[in-house]
Amino acid sequence: MTSKPSETVQRAVDTQPERVRATLRIYHPELNPEQITSLLEISPSVSWRKGDDAYGWTKKPGKKAPSGGWLLSSRQKVKSNNAIAHLDWLMDQLSGSGTVLKQLQDQGFMVDVVVGWHATSWNTTPALTPDIMRRLANQRLPIWFDVYLYDDEDI
Repeated sequence: MTSKPSETVQRAVDTQPERVRATLRIYHPELNPEQITSLLEISPSVSWRKGDDAYGWTKKPGKKAPSGGWLLSSRQKVKSNNAIAHLDWLMDQLSGSGTVLKQLQDQGFMVDVVVGWHATSWNTTPALTPDIMRRLANQRLPIWFDVYLYDDEDI
């Protein structure tokens, strides 16, 4: 059975997320946010030191940071629901940072990329292109998708 072009387009739309973001995450108990910012020559979206009160995105008072953190996110920089657009933006920001990222990893820092994928369809299809996989590999950056599936009214 062959699909009509309009059905194919509708299926592609149905499998797309409603919200996407890509974030470089760097964590270490002894992380100094100013030092990471200086090394990467990039300002983080959010950062904190171990023991800081109200840390991370939500900044809930009374919660102490178990580790230092430094996050760079496409969250408010890329207006698209295309994960590759978010990853391209992130990788563009990190251009020339491969040596620093490797040094941090070698020193025991946890360094990775997470893509937040918020969708209302259970038939959602996160995917990576060979080009973006190459860019991530060249920076020695592991990647994972944090997938959230919602009912339409929850988004």
